[in-house]
Amino acid sequence: MLVKDETKYCWCEDEVAGEPQNSIKDAIADYVDNEYNYGDFDALSREELLQTIIEIGHPYRYVPEIDGERVIWNVCDYDLDDEIEEWSDDYMKNVKNEHIDELSDELSKVFQAWEKRHGYENCAYVVMETEQYRIGDYVD
Repeated sequence: MLVKDETKYCWCEDEVAGEPQNSIKDAIADYVDNEYNYGDFDALSREELLQTIIEIGHPYRYVPEIDGERVIWNVCDYDLDDEIEEWSDDYMKNVKNEHIDELSDELSKVFQAWEKRHGYENCAYVVMETEQYRIGDYVD
């Protein structure tokens, strides 16, 4: 699931987004100073630079959620030993929805903790909504 981080800001230009910053002002400074020089500011006068409008938005990050129902079906379809499978027709067939939700929540927490502990977290982000800001309102 994608989760919006409303504490961070990224500049966006076309399909490129800057690294998440702590404020709109920091995102604008990153845009102006970034090493890739998107926008070719060397060719702009100071006044043109200050009048430039850029898009800024909050990053969304992927937070994995484990589907408890899918896990139950996986256990039933792939993990039952052949010797007992034919006697297990009713196994996990009447699980209540609230119990599936509980399993999903608990497995998601375990997976996210495991992912974090071993450094497997997905660091990618996407910016989906932006607002326009004039650079001169934030840069002296």
